Amino acid sequence: MTWKSDFGESHEGYVGAVLPDGSEPKPVYLDPGSGADFRATREWWAYSGMLGRPKAACVRGCCACGWRGASYPIDWEQLGEESDVLDVAGPYEDWNAHIEAVEQATVPFPVALDELLHQLETVLDTLVEDAPAAALRAAEALGRLSRRTGQLAAGAVQDDGQLQWEALGTALGVAPEKARARVTHYLLLGAGGIR
Repeated sequence: MTWKSDFGESHEGYVGAVLPDGSEPKPVYLDPGSGADFRATREWWAYSGMLGRPKAACVRGCCACGWRGASYPIDWEQLGEESDVLDVAGPYEDWNAHIEAVEQATVPFPVALDELLHQLETVLDTLVEDAPAAALRAAEALGRLSRRTGQLAAGAVQDDGQLQWEALGTALGVAPEKARARVTHYLLLGAGGIR
């Protein structure tokens, strides 16, 4: 189970495991049954001590950006075989507070734009229900507008002689390398390198 935010995969959250010594275990690779497509996880339930895996002593909220929250003990005797009864409210609240802190550090939208985006989302949700073909057309129009705006903004960011990827990452709510990738993506769009 992962938690989603408006920042996409840069800030996906999950309930991670903490070993008795306080360290975080290495990822567990799960065999889906056929093929070579193994899935890695660091979610707490994979560290039950079965199949030679380490046994978690605690859980905590974790984020794809590297943030880690406070530890909450696991009572394995009380859990038994029912991992779905673990109370993950504490880790979730910690992660949610982290997301709020990320949001606070980002560059704010002008109030009018924020209101307009909320109105647009409401209209588009209704359009999906009432006229899905029109909603698809609107999505395409918004995609064109988004690409154009992204290209212009990326060009302006690149032209800024004071650009620091760390600061831009904070402003966007992503890691510095993700900010750099976003700028590069839009610059390539403008150069005709990506469609």
